[in-house]
Amino acid sequence: MLNGGALPGAPFIFLAALGLGETVAGLRPVKESWSATISVVEDAGRPWWLWLHVLSLDAVLVALVAQEAFAWSAGATLSGIERGILALCAWLAYCGDRLLDARRLKGPVDSARHEFARMHTNPLSVAWGLGLLGVVILAGQLPRSELLAGGALAAGVCGYFFLQHHKKMLALAGRVKEFMAGVGFAAWTLFFVLMKAPFSMPLALLGIAWACICSLNCLLIAGWDRARDRAMGQHSMARQWPGMETALPRLAMAPLLLAGAAPVLEVALLPLAVALAGSALALLELARRAPEMDPELRRVWADAVLWVPVFILW
Repeated sequence: MLNGGALPGAPFIFLAALGLGETVAGLRPVKESWSATISVVEDAGRPWWLWLHVLSLDAVLVALVAQEAFAWSAGATLSGIERGILALCAWLAYCGDRLLDARRLKGPVDSARHEFARMHTNPLSVAWGLGLLGVVILAGQLPRSELLAGGALAAGVCGYFFLQHHKKMLALAGRVKEFMAGVGFAAWTLFFVLMKAPFSMPLALLGIAWACICSLNCLLIAGWDRARDRAMGQHSMARQWPGMETALPRLAMAPLLLAGAAPVLEVALLPLAVALAGSALALLELARRAPEMDPELRRVWADAVLWVPVFILW
C-alpha cells in the first residue's frame, strides 16, 4: 500500500512546494518473461479488480475508511472539505510516487501500477496538477490551527521523503522504510480526527494499533516484492530481513493486544477495536495464502483487508 505518502490538509501543499523528487540511482526494469510483461502492458487485458490499484485509488479508500471509522468512534464531526483534502492528498502522493518511478523506467515492467504510469505519464501528470490545485483551494478554507499543525506534520513528511529518496541516505533509511511509511500513513489518515476529538488513552491505543496494522501491510507487500525491489534498486526492511515472514504472527500480536486493551478502558470503542483486530488477522491469513495467489491479486487484497472498519459504519 505505502510506497508513497498522503498528507491530509495543508501539509501536502508545503511538501509539494519543495518539489521533492525521486533520486534513486540505477533504476531499471524488472526482467521477467516476455509473456508476463505483455499481459501487464495491455490495459484491455487487466481484470476489473485491478483498476483501483492501477489508478492509485486503493490507498485513497483505505484512508477514507479509517478516517471515517475513527471519527465515528471518537464522536468527531468532519467536514466535506477535510474528507476531500485527505482523498486528494492520498491520490496525489501515490500517483506522484509512481510517476517519479515511471520516468526512470526504460521499458515494460511486471508491476501493473508502474507500467500504467509509464504508459500514461502525460494524462496522469495533468490530472496530478489539477488534483494539487484542488488541494490548494480546499486547504485555503481550513482554520488556522489545522494549518499550523499541518505544517508540523509536513516537516516530518519532508524528512521521510528526503531520507527515502536521497542517494546517500536511501540504503540506510530503507532499513526502516515500511515502519516509517506505516506510521506516517496512520498519522495522515487520523490527522483531522485528532485535531477535533478530545484526547483519550483508549483512542490513542487504537491509533497506535492502526499504525501497527499499516506497517504490517507495508512489510507484507515488501516481502512479496523483494526480487522486484532488488532489480529496481529499491531498499526495504524486507530485503534486510530474510526471515520476516516467520515473524509476522509475533508482530501482529501488538495491534491485537492494543485493540483488546482499548475497549476495556472505554467500551464504546469495542466496534472499532474488533474491526482493527479483524484487519490484523486478515493480513495474517493473507500472508499464509499469498504463495498460492496471483501476485497482483494479493496486492489488491492487502489493501482490501484494511477496509474492515467500514462495517462499523453501517
